[in-house]
Amino acid sequence: MLRAVTHFQKQLGRCIQAALYALLSLSFTAGAAEFSLNIADIVAPDFSARGITLTLPEDGSADLRIAELHVQQRGLRNVSLHCASFALSTASLSCHGGSLAQLPGMALEFDYRFATASWQVSAKLRNVPGKQLAIFLPATMPLPTQGKLSGMLRISGEASGVAAVDADIQMAEVGFSDASGLHAAEKLRGTVKLAAARKGALWNWQGNIAWQSGELFWQPLYLRGDHRISASGSLDGARLKVEQAIVDLPEAGRVQFATLWDMKQGALAECTAHGDNLALDKLFSDYIKPFLDKGALAESHLYGRADVDWRYRNGATQSLRLALRDAGIADVEQRFALLGVNSEIDWQAAAPRTANIIFAGGALLGVPLGSGQWTVEMRGMDFGVAQGVLPVLDGRLELRDFRLHHKEAAWRWEFAASLSQISMEQFSQAAGWPKMLGTLAGSIPRVSYDGGAINVDGALLFNVFDGTVAATQLKLADPFGRAPHLSGNLTMRELDLDLLTRTFSFGNMQGRIDVDVNNLELQGWQPARFDARLSSSAGNYPRKISQKAVQNISALGGAGAAAAIQRSYLRFFENFGYDRIGWSCKLRNGVCAMGGVDNGNGGAYAIVKGGGIPAITVMGYNRSVSWDELVTRLKRVTQGNMQAVVK
Repeated sequence: MLRAVTHFQKQLGRCIQAALYALLSLSFTAGAAEFSLNIADIVAPDFSARGITLTLPEDGSADLRIAELHVQQRGLRNVSLHCASFALSTASLSCHGGSLAQLPGMALEFDYRFATASWQVSAKLRNVPGKQLAIFLPATMPLPTQGKLSGMLRISGEASGVAAVDADIQMAEVGFSDASGLHAAEKLRGTVKLAAARKGALWNWQGNIAWQSGELFWQPLYLRGDHRISASGSLDGARLKVEQAIVDLPEAGRVQFATLWDMKQGALAECTAHGDNLALDKLFSDYIKPFLDKGALAESHLYGRADVDWRYRNGATQSLRLALRDAGIADVEQRFALLGVNSEIDWQAAAPRTANIIFAGGALLGVPLGSGQWTVEMRGMDFGVAQGVLPVLDGRLELRDFRLHHKEAAWRWEFAASLSQISMEQFSQAAGWPKMLGTLAGSIPRVSYDGGAINVDGALLFNVFDGTVAATQLKLADPFGRAPHLSGNLTMRELDLDLLTRTFSFGNMQGRIDVDVNNLELQGWQPARFDARLSSSAGNYPRKISQKAVQNISALGGAGAAAAIQRSYLRFFENFGYDRIGWSCKLRNGVCAMGGVDNGNGGAYAIVKGGGIPAITVMGYNRSVSWDELVTRLKRVTQGNMQAVVK
């Protein structure tokens, strides 16, 4: 955009010079009291004027009329310029008190010296509609659509083009837009001041912008008023240099920076930025987040205060110093949070550094985390923690050999961990699950993230419900997206049925069970496919089932299943004996194909096979059940809404 403005300024200077020289080769006719002169057509790049007539009344004024005026591929017809005071001699030409019929509210002054080819044009604006100025701007710039401008504009130069520009403009309800819709503004109020001078091919400039109110969209940023910018630098046609700039960002703080922009490459060559006591929430949400791609960071909030020093060169960050005070990050989906972070981080691209990260707490999947301190080794884009501890409720998660690195345009990480004894009662309550009993503990051999999916090497081992749970071949694709996909296998051995059924208000059952869930696939955390089987564990142990549990199991089999409860005196017993429990579900396309202790003969199948005195047998009758319907039934019985039916 700056290159287009500079090019236009040069062409404007040449056109003014051409127009003035044209006066030397004009023809004129004398009337009774005025002269009328017909000037030759003027044609130059981005500018042309045809049908030019200059009328000089005897009172010292002048009227310039242009039948067709074209600037920047735009045209005006019947342009009329009136000079209240006009002077023409062999040495100079000047116009004072000038006014354009097409731009009411703008007063023009211009002066030209023939000997030196120097010229000066000034315009005083008084509530000039911004839309009417669009013709004088390059077509590549966003063009004014509304609002008014007031102030002063001065341009001077010589034969080689524009030499100096001074502007002091006040904006009132100004709006602009471009054809792409990527740059637009509405109701801008504020002031713009610019002073620029050329020496040879080099422009030195300084300017101030006080943007008081209004809205601005400059893809991808959307900003509101109360911004102030003061800057100075140079421009040589190939590079734009901002030697010093101070920007006041509303509710975020003040940032000082210097940049070098390569205009030929259209890229940032160098940049340094510094800010003290910046508010991270506004700085991140308004000025950093819009540039981030989809991912966990782009869907997070930052908190706290920070001092920042940033240096960029050769297409990459060279150094970044952060002094964090009570800072934090929280995912909007409430998947993770880390709060109360205090640290001095001095990262260098070419030198190893160490940082101590102190944090007050956080959360992971709704489970609160305690305070801690980690030592982070930094080697360029490779970050490592030899050992880190995360307090979790009444236990802790110990991480080992954590590594975070940037490779092939993506962040990747890996670690191993172990989980100490954590109360399942506290854990389930924090996670919003039904109250569970027992403890949670386990080991994690290695977890890695390759930029697209989380993979678990080996087996995740946990102790829960006084049994063991092993998760193998786990893979979580698109973990931070809208529809993560989890696959793997689960093996559960010797789970205590008493703890399990008391947890889910299912009615009391005594015994132990084994559960296998193979080919498990969750899409958006909802089951899409699996092969599940539940069966009694081997060994000798009490095997009892309450009448309420029998009724609930029967209810899962569909209407009429409760009739499987043996009649006569069994209805008078609260607990029954059983020999084996078995149930299976093969989920495909939203339908669960169910089975029992054995496959049966294609009709009814036993879910609980009786044994002991008194014994009970529970049958299932529906082989195919909608998964959604099965979940609805399970919720109903665990919430205690299923009425008992005993025959």
